[in-house]
Amino acid sequence: MAAVNREFWAPRAWVGGRWREQVRLAVGADGCWAAVDCGVAPPPGAERLAGEVLPALVDAHSHAFQRAFVGLSERRDNAHDDFWSWRDRMYGVALKLKPEQLRAVAAHLYAELLAGGYSQVCEFHYLHHDLDGSPYAEPAEMSLALADAAQDAGIGLTLLPVLYERAGFQAEALRADQRRFATTPRQVHEIADTLRGRPGVKVGAAVHSLRAARPASIAELAATCDGPLHVHVAEQTAEVDDCLAATG
Repeated sequence: MAAVNREFWAPRAWVGGRWREQVRLAVGADGCWAAVDCGVAPPPGAERLAGEVLPALVDAHSHAFQRAFVGLSERRDNAHDDFWSWRDRMYGVALKLKPEQLRAVAAHLYAELLAGGYSQVCEFHYLHHDLDGSPYAEPAEMSLALADAAQDAGIGLTLLPVLYERAGFQAEALRADQRRFATTPRQVHEIADTLRGRPGVKVGAAVHSLRAARPASIAELAATCDGPLHVHVAEQTAEVDDCLAATG
């Protein structure tokens, strides 16, 4: 039996898809649940919870750096302002954030998630390189900033470094304002390996979108990914139209 650091007891809790009565919740040394026992009397020393208990939520798709410009994009610049013009403003923020700033922004976001009932965040992370697009001396520098932020806030992190190779189906490379995103399957795995085994952090991988990665690279990443693999299949109907035009 795993060592128990702390115990709770709830008169009622949601366990296994239904309400259960008199539930003991034991926390292990790693911060995860060591045991969940139903129909038991309050153990000596356990903290008694006042009411019904629900499992915490998981934020399954986060871009933490975008928290830096919340409130700055809720405006209409012209009659054709849309997702793509919003994206251009977002890129402007992405081209300014340094690792220490990303850590501060992400810690703020993660604290807000905790306050909202979340206990785990899956970070769809594509802001990898230095301001000019060159790799940091530590290629996982920005990912480590996110891991530090999650530790600062006290939330679990699933890091999903993103494969991002091109600006669109017909493009050979990225746009200049996407320079910090550039990755190959090998680089994605190297970033994940750097964070693998860090307490409180799980790792996987992601494909930004079908338009942003070549089919061979997607297949390579999928075949070698050791963990969850996440993808934007399409964010906008224009992407669907482009995909049909490019691939049939």
